[in-house]
Amino acid sequence: MASCLQKTANGELIEKPGTQRGILDSMHAQRNFALRRYYPSAQLAAHIEHYWIVTWDLRGAPAYTAEVLPHPSVNVAFTRDRGWVTGVTTGKYTYDLEGEGIVLGIQFRPGAFRPFLGRPVSTITDQTLPAGEVFPIATEDFRRALLEQSSDEAIVGAGEALLVDRLPAPDAHIGLINDIVALVRDDRSLSQVSTVAERFGLPERTLQHLFSSYVGVGLKWVIRRYRVMEAAELAEAGTAPKWTALAHDLGYSDQAHFTNDFTRIVGRAPSEHARYAARD
Repeated sequence: MASCLQKTANGELIEKPGTQRGILDSMHAQRNFALRRYYPSAQLAAHIEHYWIVTWDLRGAPAYTAEVLPHPSVNVAFTRDRGWVTGVTTGKYTYDLEGEGIVLGIQFRPGAFRPFLGRPVSTITDQTLPAGEVFPIATEDFRRALLEQSSDEAIVGAGEALLVDRLPAPDAHIGLINDIVALVRDDRSLSQVSTVAERFGLPERTLQHLFSSYVGVGLKWVIRRYRVMEAAELAEAGTAPKWTALAHDLGYSDQAHFTNDFTRIVGRAPSEHARYAARD
């Protein structure tokens, strides 16, 4: 089954613009690795957020630990040495970069990995499993051929072909989940699950079950994750915000709850993280 990646009029693969939201210590991160994102084909747009390629060359330089606050999405990734599926990570995700290397990643839309996995996504939350368990053709030979391709377009195309071979039937739950996630991501005023449930005309219990089965975490967690992402981005912006006011703006009842959430997830208190990101 063929697919057609999105390209410009000149036939070039379309790179997806966007912020570095979720990538911690973004200034230093950009000095140590390159990240490029690409749109999927229309055929897979309901399931795939984007493909991502990370490359680095730290030969002769110190190793670097990349820190990421993952979105509420499952990722499939391939290096020359391994292929793996990462369920939604409720804490900070770290990846050690040394020498030189390349990773192809596939970020699924929230909830969209459920039909590929064939069971509740909550069963792999905070876990990884070999890519071959879900995509049997993702063998060592597949990885080698994938990352020996000479262009991003060829690499992404091979990743897309892997998914097209396992394309599931349409699932209306995925569209609903992504509408909900987009709303809570962009609207700070939505801090309570009950408010979101009312907005979409769904019982809270139904909403919670849907997110557990399809996304792997509860909606409350999704709301808090986006708020902490935004706070981390502001902390790194170079002008320290007024944390009490920011906590209330982000829907927290007080600064203490906000600080506890931020510290637990990021591993540093907000003001400490701002100083860390500003280091030379």
